[in-house]
Amino acid sequence: MPIIEYDRGIRISGTPLWLDAEKRVPFSFISHAHSDHVRRHDKIIATPATVSLVHLRFKKQEAIALNFGEKYRIDDATIELFPAGHVLGSAQIFIQKEHLNIIYTGDFKIDRNETTLPATFRSADILIMESTFGSPEFRFPKKYVIVEKMVQFIEKCFQRGQVPIVMGYRLGKAQEAIKILGDLNYQISVHSSIEPVLKIYEQHGVKFNNYQAFTGEDLRGKVLVIPPHLSRSHQIKKIYNAKKLLLSGWAVNNKVGYWYDVDEAIPFSDHADYRQLIEYVHKVNPQKIFVTHGVESFVHDLRREGFDADFFHPTPQMSLF
Repeated sequence: MPIIEYDRGIRISGTPLWLDAEKRVPFSFISHAHSDHVRRHDKIIATPATVSLVHLRFKKQEAIALNFGEKYRIDDATIELFPAGHVLGSAQIFIQKEHLNIIYTGDFKIDRNETTLPATFRSADILIMESTFGSPEFRFPKKYVIVEKMVQFIEKCFQRGQVPIVMGYRLGKAQEAIKILGDLNYQISVHSSIEPVLKIYEQHGVKFNNYQAFTGEDLRGKVLVIPPHLSRSHQIKKIYNAKKLLLSGWAVNNKVGYWYDVDEAIPFSDHADYRQLIEYVHKVNPQKIFVTHGVESFVHDLRREGFDADFFHPTPQMSLF
């Protein structure tokens, strides 16, 4: 009998446990609270921070909050969550079943962010992983280079009497930008769509400095932080003499500024880059790898590194292993 199956989501056979299920199921692990990983289920299991963030979207979602390092028994399987380094509360899941050790990463990042724990490693027989930036051109700068570029953009705006607008997803990069810039004593104005997420970060121990909610006030001498989808909104377009900076791993592509209608873009991501993906696989050293989404050519790179790897082409009710 296969241990891992797929039916619009990954399921651990012989248990009720699904992993980031794409449809409503009785019981699913939620790796993190980005909308592409969250559905309403009968019950979920996730870290306490992820549960708090999910409740912003689904207030009555029944949930088991499992701390990092705490073990939980599901039929003949034992699970444990450990940090993924992606956003607040993001977790990998370690599953022990039938003498096999399985890891499902969800989205992850090895380099340390300011507002979440970095991804950690452990050995496994089977690795189910992402490869969002699994192409060699995706090699991101060091954090200090990214911060320098952000500061240069902001200072140039201030010198020219312009309003710097920093754009990052409302969960993850927005909080990173607010943390970094607030700690550098910049005055931050935060868009209302980001503020509820920011409050949950604070409830879970992340401290921010020098920010206030954006209410359309005079922005002179302040940095406005917004999510990217608001770049072309009327509220933002009417800000006089504004310049926009996008934080995105896709900024490795020079066309991304045009796509998002921004003045500058910095390749700052909450995902692992190509180098980190390869490093991660070597540290886990699995017997079998399934790449769930991202760049299919990454599988060929893993094979050249000596690993038994396959890209996950899901079809209804397929058996993976």
